[in-house]
This record gives sequence, structure tokens and C-alpha cells, in this order.
Amino acid sequence: MYWLMLAYILAALVFWYFALDKQNIELSTYKLGLLDPNDISYALKVAEIKSVTDRKTAQYLGEGVTFFLLIIAGAILVFRMVKRQLVQSQQQQNFMMAITHELKTPIAVTKLNLETMQMRQLDNEQQQRLIRSTIQEANRLNALCNNMLLLSQMDTGGYTITSEKVDLGALAEDCMEDLRIRFPNRKIQSETGQNLFIDGDKLLLQLAINNLLDNAIKYSDKDEIVSLKAYRDNKYIRLQVIDEGKGIAKEEQTKIFEKYYRGRQRQTKGTGLGLYLSKKIVRQHHGEINVAANEPRGSVFEIKFKVSRI
Repeated sequence: MYWLMLAYILAALVFWYFALDKQNIELSTYKLGLLDPNDISYALKVAEIKSVTDRKTAQYLGEGVTFFLLIIAGAILVFRMVKRQLVQSQQQQNFMMAITHELKTPIAVTKLNLETMQMRQLDNEQQQRLIRSTIQEANRLNALCNNMLLLSQMDTGGYTITSEKVDLGALAEDCMEDLRIRFPNRKIQSETGQNLFIDGDKLLLQLAINNLLDNAIKYSDKDEIVSLKAYRDNKYIRLQVIDEGKGIAKEEQTKIFEKYYRGRQRQTKGTGLGLYLSKKIVRQHHGEINVAANEPRGSVFEIKFKVSRI
């Protein structure tokens, strides 16, 4: 219907241009027919009538082209707005499906673990395994709630960023230690420098790092290494989260930082908020975040801040 209406409007515009131009020519012909060829000023009057006719033709053409361009510009604008709304609607629908899954899964696992401990007499090792699993699911719920609440606050301007001296290396080590506790069976290693101070909000920076680490854990197998490096070079303080998973296709490396985007090849649990929120946090700290391939396989997510800002 949209394209049919646009085609009708353009066709009507062209029709009225030719109709007005035809009327202009007919009026000019009529005026010329009224002139007396023997009149001494006949040539001057003919020239004047033709001049008026030419000006009218130019006017109709100019107005037609102007309206044509305005209609095309408006049509493109409306099309983009409608398309954006449709895409956002689809993204929100996908997000609601993902968030429902993300909420139901840890709740179901937690309930099952607690019911198992309640109904059965388990030895200490089995109890500890179920307790660890329950804590992991609770941490997932907590991280998900934190991401959603913080994103809502930041999007509406309700969160005020604090500024303090933050040792990025020490903060990264704290995040890695928490990761080792949450995933005791995973291969996790870190290499961080000393005195990597930046001005920023410690809570937000911690959340950005945790999101990258959680992604690395989710998108790599249990026997693959997840590592973190934090160091300083001549220009930047850099933090890298490296995994050995399937990696990210080149055409998706910019899209993964978009809101709600989860990727075609990544069929793992998630809401599509983690990387978007991490990028938002890093940018608000005047830093940069990007992703590159990790040879021979996997991904390298890097956050960098200019040394001059220390």
C-alpha cells in the first residue's frame, strides 16, 4: 500500500504538470490568435506572450521538480522510520523471548537443586555440587537484573557516573577471581600489570569487564582457555579478554555491540544486552572497545583508554 500510494502521488504530479503545461500552451495560442498581424506592435506582443508562456513552463517545471524531490525525500524518511520501528519491534520481541528464557532457566535449575536436596539424602560432595550450581544460577539472575536496571537508568539519564581513581589491573583481577569461584572447572588465566589507573566509575567498569568475561565463558567450550590481559603501552591502557571459541564472523563484528543483537551463529543463551552495555560504559569513560579474531580460533575483545587521561 505504501509503494502504491507513493506511485499514485508521483503519477498525479506528472499528470498535473503536463495538464498545466498543455493549458499554458493553449492559452498562449488563444492569445496569439487574438492579435492583429497588421498591428505595429504585433511582434512585440508576440514576444511578450511567448515570454510569459516560457516563464509559466519554467515555473511549472521548477515547482514540479521541487515537489518531486520533497515527496521522494519524505518517502525515504518515512520508509526508514517505519523500517526502524519494525526492526525495533522485532528486536524487542526477540528480547522478550530471550529474557523469558533467561529468567525461567535459572529459576527452574535452582528449584530442581533445592528439591533434590530436600527429598534425598546426599553426601557432602553431592550437596556442594548442587549448591555451587544454585549459586551460579543466582549469579546469572543477579547479573541479568543488574544489566537491565543499569541500562534502563543510563538510557533515561537516571544514573549519575561517579569519578574516582580506579586501578584497572586490580579491578580486572577481582573480576577474574570471582569468575574462578563461579566456574571452578574452567581454565581461566590472567596477566595484569600494576598501577593501571584511570578516572572512572568502578561499578560500571566492573560490570563492563564481567560482561566480556561472561561472554567468553558462554561462547567457548569447557576445555578451552579464557584469559585476561591488562597492560600499558605508550598510548593506551589496554584490557583484553581472550577466548578460544568459534569466533565471530567479520560481518558481525560491528553488529554484536548493537542493542539486543545476538548474532546468527551464536545459538547460546543471552539477551543481547551485555556487549551493548559494555560499549556504552566504555564510551562514557572516553575509551574504545573492539573485537578481533584470535588466531587460530576464538575472539579478542579489547578495551583501551588513553594514557593521557590518567
